[in-house]
Amino acid sequence: MKTTICSIGECMIEITNVEKELYNYSVAGDTLNFTSYLDQSIFNKFYLTAIGTSDINRGVISFLKKKKINTDLVKNIQSKEIGLYLIKNTKRGEKQFYYWRDNSASKFFFNNMNKNLFIKKQRFDYIYLTGITLSLLDPKNIDKFISHLSILRKKNSKVIFDFNIRIKRWSKKNLNLFLNTTLPNIDILFCSGEDLVCWKKNDHIKTFEKILKKFNIFHAIFRKNEKYNYSFYKNKKYMIRNKPIKKVVDTSGAGDGYNAAYLSNFIISKNPQLALKEASKIGAKIVMKKGAIVNVK
Repeated sequence: MKTTICSIGECMIEITNVEKELYNYSVAGDTLNFTSYLDQSIFNKFYLTAIGTSDINRGVISFLKKKKINTDLVKNIQSKEIGLYLIKNTKRGEKQFYYWRDNSASKFFFNNMNKNLFIKKQRFDYIYLTGITLSLLDPKNIDKFISHLSILRKKNSKVIFDFNIRIKRWSKKNLNLFLNTTLPNIDILFCSGEDLVCWKKNDHIKTFEKILKKFNIFHAIFRKNEKYNYSFYKNKKYMIRNKPIKKVVDTSGAGDGYNAAYLSNFIISKNPQLALKEASKIGAKIVMKKGAIVNVK
C-alpha cells in the first residue's frame, strides 16, 4: 500500500528569465515542486490549494494530473486568479523572486478557512507545508490553521515543515509569531543555513540543535550550506559532505526536490545517512537546469 501525503500551499504561474529579455512560462511553487519530485511509486500525492476558474487555471489542473497529483483538494475560487512570480538569477545561479500574489485565490482561501478545510474521511500519513504556506495567512488566522494541523496529528498524520523563509514576506514580529506557533506541532523539520540566518542571525548547528530541543522535534534535516548537510534522528546526528558544483544554472526548486528525495528514500530505507546522499544527488541535478520543476532522471 502506498504512503498518502498531502501538501498544503500555493501553486503559481512561474515566469523564468531564460536569457536577456526572454522568459519562460510554467507552473511551480515550493509545495508543488516538492510534491512533483516525490517518488510516485511510493506515494499517493494530494495537494491542498486554491486557484481561479479561468483558462489559465484549468491548465494548472492538467499540469497537476500530468504529475500524478490528486486534485480532489484543489479549490476553485470565483473572481480570483492564481498567483504569479518571476525569477531572475544571479551569475552564480542564485534566485531572486518577484511576487504578485497578495490577491490570489490561495491567499483568499487560506484566510477564509472553515471546519471543512480537509475532506474528513481522508487520512494522510504525512502533511507537508512550509514557511511560504504560512506567509499566506493573516496573523489573526494562524491559530485556526494550526488547530487544523492538530486535528490531523490526532489522526496519526505526521506533519513535515520546511522553514523556507522569504524574508520580504514577513515582519520580524510575524516571523516569530508564526514559527513559535507552528513548531510545537511538527514531526519532521527541514531547514537551510539561509533560513536560520533569516530567523536567528546565524547558521550555527548549535543554534539549530537548540530549536530541536526547545520544540521536541526528533527528526530534522539541516542543509547548512552546499557542503555540509545533517540529519538528526532518534537522538543521533548524521552528516555528509558534498562536493560543491562549480557552475550552478538555477537554484530554484533545488531545496524542494532535496526534501522530496530525502523523504522518499527515508521511507524505504529508514537510513538518514543514505537519504541525505540521495537527496544531495537530486538537488545537484536540479541546479544544473532552468526552472523549479525539471526532469531529474
